[in-house]
Amino acid sequence: MNDAQSNVLIVSGARMSFAARAAIVALALAGEKVLLNLLVDSASVPAQGLGAWVHQAQHLAFRFLVSLALVMVLFCYVRGRAPLAAVDADARAQRVDGVWLLVHAMLLPPLAWLSYSLYGGHGSGLPFDAVAALWLLFACGAAAAAGAAMAPWSLWRRAAHALGSLWFYAAAAAVAATGALQWSQKLWAPTARITFHMVQWVLLPWIPTLQADPDTLVLRSSHFAVQVSEVCSGLEGVGLMLAFCCAWLLYFRDEYRFPRALLLIPAATLLIFALNAVRIAALMLIGDAGHPDVAIYGFHSQAGWIAFNLAACGIIYVTQRSGLLNRQGSAAPAVNDGDNPTAAYLLPFLTVLAIGILLRASSAGFESLYFLRLPGALIVLALHWRRLSRLDWRFSWRAPAAGAAVFVVWALASKLLVASSPMPAALAAMPATARISWIIARTAAAVITVPIVEELAYRGYLLRRLRRADFESVPFNAVGNPALLLSALVFGLAHGSLWLPGIVAGLCYGWLPMRTGRIGEAVIAHATTNALLASWVLMGNQWQLW
Repeated sequence: MNDAQSNVLIVSGARMSFAARAAIVALALAGEKVLLNLLVDSASVPAQGLGAWVHQAQHLAFRFLVSLALVMVLFCYVRGRAPLAAVDADARAQRVDGVWLLVHAMLLPPLAWLSYSLYGGHGSGLPFDAVAALWLLFACGAAAAAGAAMAPWSLWRRAAHALGSLWFYAAAAAVAATGALQWSQKLWAPTARITFHMVQWVLLPWIPTLQADPDTLVLRSSHFAVQVSEVCSGLEGVGLMLAFCCAWLLYFRDEYRFPRALLLIPAATLLIFALNAVRIAALMLIGDAGHPDVAIYGFHSQAGWIAFNLAACGIIYVTQRSGLLNRQGSAAPAVNDGDNPTAAYLLPFLTVLAIGILLRASSAGFESLYFLRLPGALIVLALHWRRLSRLDWRFSWRAPAAGAAVFVVWALASKLLVASSPMPAALAAMPATARISWIIARTAAAVITVPIVEELAYRGYLLRRLRRADFESVPFNAVGNPALLLSALVFGLAHGSLWLPGIVAGLCYGWLPMRTGRIGEAVIAHATTNALLASWVLMGNQWQLW
């Protein structure tokens, strides 16, 4: 055994860019932080003193670091890749160092033990300040080891130097974002009161006998009542719309006229705030009309997303045709369906999404008409199949193997991230034939249409669109790791509380076509995962996954 073999364990990792290495470190540390949080006895956190300060400080620090990472990615995207070109070139020649990976792994068990020991009177028995100091020491060591495993420290220093003043601007933006999360909570009460009066104004022409209590923010009719609580103030929708508008203007900055395009931001936030009042008014009208279950269990949970999607689509449509805001404006030539590849890749997914939102909004807590998603998706796919048939739908053994691996990750993560639940009562109460038919339709959609429409949207479109506007001309093997990571992040966030296994699935499904050039690999892997999940739901009574 030579010196290199005896002293340093090297793991294959060459050809990865520096951005990909940094993203892997960030995602790994964020995932580990989430898992460590599960060990902290948050119910026993002291209400005052050092314990409360540490508890609050670590939450703010995590928010700051996440905000800093996201802002830095955006700033680097705007500036371009030139400052990091030399660092990227050197990074591709480096390999992942297995020794530092081992050090990182060895530091995780003490971190888990210290996390368990922080509060609640269990664990080490050491004073709180000693446990907190040790936790910080081991956490910094684990983070440093993860960084050293992915790239030498000299490379990290060169990258930090190449970014220059971007660090200052990114840190300032991250501080502002972290502070906004704190200060936004103070705005909930006054905005809830404004929303209450707006809803009252909308409802009075429809319900003349409406009773309004400004002290409790309760609106009451003879059949139904709603309370405009702080979480119904509309601030969540405003925050989501702000993020959407900023991301949209940033990505398509070359198409818009600045600074006038910034008018979109206040206009969009006012629109979504007004739509929130309309949403609550509609909920009240549905309940007053004699459908309280639909109002509470269906419409209430979906109306917010309906309002956001309508507002976002309306903003895109209007601003792209506005000569005041857009450089092309009304002069942009209209395209028919045959000339618009985006429609072929996104419409099947958007159709399934729209049908699902409408069905859930009109349900009383259980989507009994789920089967309508299946023909809806098949019809739209058939309409665009001439273009989609140009893709390579073949697959190899890699697809089912990768799909099975994703299933294992998904099943293990779901045990930690979501609570188990039995078969929905509404489904159990159905006649046997109707119940079996619903399960067959649900399984067919999960295994057939969902993998196709989601892979067309996330891998066929988004993965390549992040590289070039003319996405169909981009071969899968030329996409690059940054696009893979970003598309996987979007895919993971779309899965709500299961965002972490969703990101892992997005990375796996995206890697397959990048490796083989065939979208069929991603579709079959996705279908395999969903088929195994369906089996686990039915045989293991894990209905929380459906």
